[in-house]
Amino acid sequence: MAVQGAQVDVAAPWPGVVQEVMVAVGDSVQEEDDLLALESMKMITPVPAPAPGRVVAIHVNVGDVVTAGARLVTLER
Repeated sequence: MAVQGAQVDVAAPWPGVVQEVMVAVGDSVQEEDDLLALESMKMITPVPAPAPGRVVAIHVNVGDVVTAGARLVTLER
């Protein structure tokens, strides 16, 4: 997670394939709400929000292959 002013970029904790995007731009989320699900090594794991906020950008789509550290979602606090 990188904090830039009032925005928080949520990064992929590990490489994987985006299986599901559970939020939309404009959604309000609480800390620990699931944002999306990544599949890695045949396991599907949710990626939670690191802080409460509003979704301002989604940088991936279902089926995208991401590397560890790739920007997934941007939240505004």
